Amino acid sequence: MNRLSPIPGPRAWLTVALLAGFHALPWLRWNGGQALLLDLQARRFDLFGLTLWPGDVGVLLGLFAVLGLGLGLFTHLFGRLWCGHACPQTLWSTLFGWIERGTRRWLGSTVAERWVRQLIWATLAAWTGLTVVGLFTPINALLLRAVQLRLEPWETFWILFHAAATWGNAGFLRRHVCHLLCPFARLQPLLRDGHTPRMLYVAMRGEPRGARPPGLGSVAMRGRGLLDPTTAQDYVFRAAHPTLAGPLPRFAPDHLGDCLDCGACVRACPVGLDVRNGPDADCLECGACLVACQQAQQAAGFGTALIQHRSPERMAGQAGRWLRPRTWALSSLLVALLVAGAWRLA
Repeated sequence: MNRLSPIPGPRAWLTVALLAGFHALPWLRWNGGQALLLDLQARRFDLFGLTLWPGDVGVLLGLFAVLGLGLGLFTHLFGRLWCGHACPQTLWSTLFGWIERGTRRWLGSTVAERWVRQLIWATLAAWTGLTVVGLFTPINALLLRAVQLRLEPWETFWILFHAAATWGNAGFLRRHVCHLLCPFARLQPLLRDGHTPRMLYVAMRGEPRGARPPGLGSVAMRGRGLLDPTTAQDYVFRAAHPTLAGPLPRFAPDHLGDCLDCGACVRACPVGLDVRNGPDADCLECGACLVACQQAQQAAGFGTALIQHRSPERMAGQAGRWLRPRTWALSSLLVALLVAGAWRLA
């Protein structure tokens, strides 16, 4: 996809920190050796002082199971924050998007810009491939062999494989990977319930949407107040389904809600969703729509954003609940795995 979302300051720093952390992993040292190394030739896995041998494959599988269950529990409690802020596909797509915007701003939409952009993308993709392979063979020797053009055939293959995957996924496929290829994206709806936060539109304050002359003020300033939930959702449905429900009537400017219908939230979304139409399973909860709406609302002098990361239950005025059936099930499985792992390593 070609949509490139504006990245707020804190998220930009988080993206940089996570990308830097990944590329630093092979270079970390522990007791004179590489801290994280799955050495295929020596058949050993060094993990920050813990060494696993082929007979310890159960421990490694248990570690992956703990990480998977931990991600499931995190998603259940906090929504798709992993997908929107920390997933490798998100991080590299964001980085490649920054480069694309930077080269276009610098060179414009020219042939030279496309060549420069592809060169930078290819360089970063190659370094990513080298970093990945550096987790399976000592990175110092690998880099030396790469500089001397003396790489082993399997090293060359996997560096080029991961470089091509990075270049294609982050440079061209981007959110198509999340939408069509990622298995976790298909699984995550089963982990969520009405108390799981997601990106939601405050329709009672925003509807009916529409452009208006400046200086009218927000609904709070005009004294109009909030709509009742039924009327607000009726306006949302009719705006989202004009063919089915018919066009909305024309409203006097002082009867409009706070939504300017500027489309900033849709343009900012990397998947091209309109959060005002209701929750969507493809939403990554990256917060780009919230930031865009916040900027539009502040520019109009209306205050806070009309998009919030909240659970449907809280949005409806109900009390939040931390412990639910899925919470107990996921937590129990995670604790059981941790206890079994501790007993195995003791």
